[in-house]
Amino acid sequence: MKYFDVLPQMVETELLKRGVMTDDLLYCVKADLDGNGKYIDVYITFTKETVSVIKGYEKYGKITRKSKRKNLIDFTVFEYDEYEISKIEKMYVDRYANSARVMIEDSAGEEFPIARFSIGYSDKFEKFCQRVNCVAHDEPIDDSLLEGTKTHCPICGEPFPDPNRPVCPRCVDRRSVFKRLLTMFKEFKTAVILILITIILSNIFAVIAPVFGSQMLYDDVLAEGGKYYGKILMIVMLIVAINICGLILRMVSGVITSKIVPVVTHRLRLKIFSSMQHLSLDFFTGKQTGSLMSRVDRDSENIYWFFTDIMPYGITNIVKILGIAGIMIYISPILSCGIILTITVIEIIQHRFYKNQRKLYRKFDVAMRSANSVLSDVMNGQRVVKSFAKEKNEIERYKIKNMDVFAINLKINSRIANTIPVIWTFYRTVNKLVFCLGAFLVIKGHILFGALSALVTYTEMAGEPINFFTWIGDRWARCMDAASRMFEIMDSSATVKESENPVKIGNMKGDIELRNISFEYEAGHPVIKNVSFKVNAGQMFGIVGKTGAGKSTIINLIARLYDVTGGEILIDDVPIRQISFEDLRRNIGIVSQETYLFMGSIADNIRYANPDVSMEEVIEAAKSANAHEFITKLPDSYNTIVGEGGVSLSGGEKQRISIARAIIQKPNILILDEATASMDTRTERKIQAAIDSLKQGRTIISIAHRLSTLRDADMLCVIENGEMKEMGTHDELILKKGKYFELYKLQSDALQFIQE
Repeated sequence: MKYFDVLPQMVETELLKRGVMTDDLLYCVKADLDGNGKYIDVYITFTKETVSVIKGYEKYGKITRKSKRKNLIDFTVFEYDEYEISKIEKMYVDRYANSARVMIEDSAGEEFPIARFSIGYSDKFEKFCQRVNCVAHDEPIDDSLLEGTKTHCPICGEPFPDPNRPVCPRCVDRRSVFKRLLTMFKEFKTAVILILITIILSNIFAVIAPVFGSQMLYDDVLAEGGKYYGKILMIVMLIVAINICGLILRMVSGVITSKIVPVVTHRLRLKIFSSMQHLSLDFFTGKQTGSLMSRVDRDSENIYWFFTDIMPYGITNIVKILGIAGIMIYISPILSCGIILTITVIEIIQHRFYKNQRKLYRKFDVAMRSANSVLSDVMNGQRVVKSFAKEKNEIERYKIKNMDVFAINLKINSRIANTIPVIWTFYRTVNKLVFCLGAFLVIKGHILFGALSALVTYTEMAGEPINFFTWIGDRWARCMDAASRMFEIMDSSATVKESENPVKIGNMKGDIELRNISFEYEAGHPVIKNVSFKVNAGQMFGIVGKTGAGKSTIINLIARLYDVTGGEILIDDVPIRQISFEDLRRNIGIVSQETYLFMGSIADNIRYANPDVSMEEVIEAAKSANAHEFITKLPDSYNTIVGEGGVSLSGGEKQRISIARAIIQKPNILILDEATASMDTRTERKIQAAIDSLKQGRTIISIAHRLSTLRDADMLCVIENGEMKEMGTHDELILKKGKYFELYKLQSDALQFIQE
């Protein structure tokens, strides 16, 4: 049985009571609402004969730290329904604003709902309905795309926030995150061992210093009858030597740490960025720029403190507090117990305090990324903002997001301000009480003055580790939260993956075949439906259709920026999923209608695909794209620096540079997605002439709204609503008087109207 949700044993038992053979169950999903929108637990499952819907309330026991999933201790059933598969004509999802319904259309044409659920579960319910429909109509079910995917956390059972990243932020094991961070030091084992040795030795010297400077000085050197009475110079020299040794060791540790940490943090940012680059295009299309920048910038900055503060000073203060505790117990167990008990209570309070703080830090991060995303959108869209005079609206929008950040940050700092001073007041009060008790014991002769002086020194010295563990908890919470997000990215897998044994095609001929391909960005909403056609090597193949018909999606699938959800694409008779990414990207060049130029010179933008090409080749490519003339008129010609996105150039100029960039790649397959959309008629004709010169020995797939630009194409196909309506040459399609003829006539009439 394959589940979209896990069917608990207790629910299986209830189904058995109602005559459902659970061994025959195929799939299961869980809904969370009743007909009135109230929360309830609904399991929907089916066999080849029946669909079963069981509704009730689940009751869970307490979850322990290491338990795999909450223990379901009771499932109270209040309704059970059953539907015959043979009478189901269609099962589908009916969506509303915040919720959706699972609907059944029976063979009599009647439609009725069987369950309701929150809108976030739509994806799995769409897939579930598809499988019910396949069984109802005796069609095969393709589960290949589900293999290896995980949609729910194996610990808490809740769905992952992002199905493509099987990471549950609620169940991230902080100890595992900590261990993984430590592994980043594995390349510096010798240096780390040296740091640990110097830290431990320096703290041993720091801890034993008061024994000589207070207890031994007063009780054994200055007191009459002391063990070292009168030997002041010796003890002073010993104290100086101990302090100097401790100082040297701390300096050595600091120098080594300062050399390692920048290297580690540099690699840290590189790891996050490179992990992002290995993810598929859909990861970036679903994220805002500001949010992704925060991952690289702010998260790496927070993790930086792990290596500079948490690790070295954490070890330092742990060694110090253990040493202080040991010596204090040796000097006076009675007084020491009060101090140690106080420190223990403080640490327990702090642990619980920062456990709750971590939740606030995650909320703060989400709010901060949301605010940064608005900031990034507005900065990149200033031209639109100014054009529509929406400055006040954007200020208000950013103000609202920033208020969310402020509210959470205020709550975080208010909790710190209301807790930390209380902890320190408590500690100082206990210290004074211990001193008073110690003075009383000195008067009574139970301990010596030097011992009390050493205890007071150690009590003050213990304040440093306590202070460290007080504020480091704040930084620790931030660090672990940032690290868990970093590992989410590093552990994410691309939705478009290279084959384990990819086929190498050094020089593609350019034969392309689409066999009944289908594709959907969102489950249950197909964008491409059973499209099939073949492009022979060296042909110019045109794809036409109305806006939103699915033309750009088809070329994205041919370039394998996305994977088809059904059917197959072949290049040179090799399935595209088996071709190596390197060969695929090298042989396929794309000129998109959405042009983007990187910050840098025009020459660097043109040679982006191949940085090693000569300047002569760059100029030749620019001439072929009809860009050389306007480039030479710029202040620094090909060395002119263009801003982010090429904002200093017009749309047509950017498009021509984009075409030159594709030409320099020298691809065997060139895809033109509205490549001349931003150009006037004169420039468009020149570009068309340049494209004609590129046809030799190259397969070209071109999308254009202006059908006149595709009249000379070897083959044309018309796409409408994701389906291929007709295919043929321009003359053949005109004679058919079908969809292509309609589009051509509409454009011809529009041009005639303009001329009149």
